[in-house]
Amino acid sequence: MTKQKSQFLFQQTWILSASSLITKVLSAFYRVPLQNLVGNRGFFVYQQVYPLYGLCTAVALTGLPMFVSQIIAENKKHPFISQRLLVRAAFLLGVVGALLLGVNATQLAILMGDRRLAPLILVLAGFYLLAPIEAVYRGIYQGHLQMLPTAISQVMEQIIRVGIIITAAIVWRADYYKMGTWAHAGATIAAVMAIIILLSFHLPPADNFPVTIDTWYQLGRRFLTDGLLLSLFGALLVLLQTIDSFTMVQLLIHYHWPHPQILKGIYDRAQPLAQLGIVIAVAFATSILPQLVDKKPSQQWPLISQILHVALALAACCAVGMATLMPQINTFLFKDAQLSGTLSIYVLAVIFIAYAVITNTIMQAQHQQKLNFSILVFALIVKGVGNCWLIETYGTLGASLSTLIASIVLAVGIHYNSPPLLRECLFANHFLLKLSKLLVALAVLVWGMNYCWRLIEPLQRLTSIWEVLISIALAVGFVVILSYRWQLFTLQEWRLIPGGNWILNKLGEHNAFR
Repeated sequence: MTKQKSQFLFQQTWILSASSLITKVLSAFYRVPLQNLVGNRGFFVYQQVYPLYGLCTAVALTGLPMFVSQIIAENKKHPFISQRLLVRAAFLLGVVGALLLGVNATQLAILMGDRRLAPLILVLAGFYLLAPIEAVYRGIYQGHLQMLPTAISQVMEQIIRVGIIITAAIVWRADYYKMGTWAHAGATIAAVMAIIILLSFHLPPADNFPVTIDTWYQLGRRFLTDGLLLSLFGALLVLLQTIDSFTMVQLLIHYHWPHPQILKGIYDRAQPLAQLGIVIAVAFATSILPQLVDKKPSQQWPLISQILHVALALAACCAVGMATLMPQINTFLFKDAQLSGTLSIYVLAVIFIAYAVITNTIMQAQHQQKLNFSILVFALIVKGVGNCWLIETYGTLGASLSTLIASIVLAVGIHYNSPPLLRECLFANHFLLKLSKLLVALAVLVWGMNYCWRLIEPLQRLTSIWEVLISIALAVGFVVILSYRWQLFTLQEWRLIPGGNWILNKLGEHNAFR
């Protein structure tokens, strides 16, 4: 690969990574004003159906474009699938998905514990129809190394969708189900706009390879073995939420817990917080991974080790910080501190989910991920069984515990299924031990600050704002200093961290070696 082509590829990858980060941050943060506008009950109505949107997004708009771009890139050397076939397959997939969702909307609503959710599910059928087509066009552009159409379309799609959701919450805040219906209709409207944006660019010329039954078979097999697995790991949090949507309310009702829908609405506050922690780590890792393309196999492992260490440390510190600061964060964002213990347990799952996603992504890049699907299915079974077992006694706390246990099972399974060199990265130079000590120290610091805050003033929304800001600033400084003193990172790893070079200039490079 020439230097000029390598720089172009790196630039295009950064464009796509930046747009993906913006999209995911928007997707996480709009839930805060939504919950503030419609309350816990309205938030339950929206969130109960959200996993159906999230799963479609993960498969059609995350995994499918990457799969299609890979097919297009391979076709340049060994043509066997045409762009026209990909569009036809996407249309067929969209029709099947929309019909299945539309026909079963009422039954799905009943399984979710509220028959009145049927219109919200039905309105998502339009999104199921359009999403695969949108995904294939993005994949075609990406296969020809044109990332700008994908970047612009996905950012604009998310902006339009979030705008419709907030508007619906303002206009129909007293009618939760009408609000939810229009909020989820925003996904279809935004998808239409995204397709218009994609078609406004110059689409690469289509080819005319002959279409046979064998071609369809190859396409389906490749999607099931490559594209679907990548999609599902990108939607781990959504998969866990899907199990909650179909079990929590039913179990809370069965075991006579009071106000089950409101409890589920409060429990769902954890979702945007957990999503933020995962996005920070995974976005960092996926933005660096393309650099492996230009390196020889013997040179890849040092960079892989650096990516894993920095991404895991970011996710772990973020998760522990949020968990220990949860009463203030909960009050600051959602008006009160209800179920803060439950939310704290939930966000700790970020550590293990981030490790599983990053490790699977590395294994996928090296085509060593075959057994990971079975491990994922087993972890989801653990989550479902955990809900059935723990919710009876512990309610929403039981659901959080089952999420944490399932994420630990997944991370451990992926770890032991990974190549020996990748497993060694976690323990090299006592990295995991040093990180564990750092997390314990961070938790003690934040708990100590929480104790001091309560001696000074009661927990209120107005005061929680500056408590959160001061605590975060002190915690970040504490983590940086301890990471430096305990030599958690190597010099190269410090330079991968945003602001790492500035930290080294201030503290000196002499102590930044393990």
